[in-house]
Amino acid sequence: MMDVGSILGTRGQWWRLLTSGLVHADYPHLIVNMLSLFFFGAWFEHIVSSWRFGMIYGLGILIGSFASLVVHRRDPNYLAVGASGGVCAVVGAATIVYPQLPMMIFPVPIPIPAWIIGSLFIAYSVMGSRWGGDNIGHEAHLGGTFAGIGMVVAFFPLLALENWLYVLVMILAAAGSIAISRSGLFARLK
Repeated sequence: MMDVGSILGTRGQWWRLLTSGLVHADYPHLIVNMLSLFFFGAWFEHIVSSWRFGMIYGLGILIGSFASLVVHRRDPNYLAVGASGGVCAVVGAATIVYPQLPMMIFPVPIPIPAWIIGSLFIAYSVMGSRWGGDNIGHEAHLGGTFAGIGMVVAFFPLLALENWLYVLVMILAAAGSIAISRSGLFARLK
């Protein structure tokens, strides 16, 4: 598992940043991550190729774990598990490749374009990271999502330029949420 004390302490177990993606808290946690990966990965791998898909997923786990490590670097007792950073990287990348992809979020029975869901997810993750206490790795989700977006920009720059507005909206969702959270408005809403 991703254990801040073991990574930054005298043990220096940096491999935990990647291997934490192989460990899950329980079966529902594993099932949700793997179902999400299956629903997006089944078609997305064919679009970007297997090696790019593997790189997006693996680096999403690594960068998501690193984002958690940076945020929680002063808490040697912080622990995290799960492949959510990798899954979020795949979903973030798929959102930039196909921003109009219709997505449905329970309990809303209508399809919503992926770029809107992605922007709302980023804003929610920023708020969740600021609020904390919900046992969700919001920092890993953010790190993974932006890793996926960044890799699409690197792998397919012309496609990223074509969809630049969606990339910008998702970045602005993060920047706006951070600015609002620092203003104290989230604390009043909570």
